[in-house]
Amino acid sequence: MNIKIKTILLLLLGTIFWGMTFVFIKDAVSLISVTNFLAYRFLVAALVLVFIFFKRLKKFNSDTLKYGAILAIPLMISFFAQTIGLQYTSASKGAFITGLSVVIVPIILSVMQRRLPGFNILIAIVLATMGLALLTLGNGLSLNIGDAWVLFSAIFFASYIIMVTRYSGKSDAILLSITQFFIFGFLCFLYSGVKGELYFPKEFKVWQAIIFTALFATAFMYTVQNYYQKYISEITTSIIFSFEPLFAAITAYFYLNEALSEKIVIGGLLIFAGILFAEIKLKMNMQSVKKLFAFINK
Repeated sequence: MNIKIKTILLLLLGTIFWGMTFVFIKDAVSLISVTNFLAYRFLVAALVLVFIFFKRLKKFNSDTLKYGAILAIPLMISFFAQTIGLQYTSASKGAFITGLSVVIVPIILSVMQRRLPGFNILIAIVLATMGLALLTLGNGLSLNIGDAWVLFSAIFFASYIIMVTRYSGKSDAILLSITQFFIFGFLCFLYSGVKGELYFPKEFKVWQAIIFTALFATAFMYTVQNYYQKYISEITTSIIFSFEPLFAAITAYFYLNEALSEKIVIGGLLIFAGILFAEIKLKMNMQSVKKLFAFINK
């Protein structure tokens, strides 16, 4: 199988797991604080990877610690900012603004590289954003302080996507994931202790959420991203992640019997079209665009 196709399929699978987590987390955080939940989620994910890849630990070095810490920081800030923001805004608006990393990633890359994205990338961004809007938004979009926090989260997650490309090839992907998870989980655990929110859950639904998110949405997904993202562009990665609201809606349809509207299906198709355009190289300049319009006007 072509490595690009394999990467896209694995990241799509991980995004399915992300979408499925909403159903489990919603029940869990009604019984345990968000920070405490994140502590268990990331520490369990780290321990699982240590158990599976114990022999790799001998490769651990100062570079692994350094790059793992660098990657953990924007991811952690993104999680916390989103958590704060979702207390003041709706889940649908939060999902849309979080998904705007599909726009933020190419903006950051354009500034870093001092050049505009290609024509195909611009089309991909427009298609993915339209699809994301159909998936998440209702009739209007009024903004509040919560939306600002979620936008802040989206900026840091976009930065995380770009940083994965830059740093993941400099150390073992598994060890990078383990380091990220331990740092993230430990700081969440520490914060929970300071806030007096430490709690060892006894409820089945909490552990169900912790185990599912730790194994599939964390250990699997972020390790796949650390290892495979180098084979596709950061923009394609961000478009793939835009599918998360679609998979959340599909999970809610099967698990909670919520409606699955035509708007959601069309939104998903637009995002899929965005992925295709992001990976298709269209060599179009302004001259060729003018020729196209001239041909259409004949």
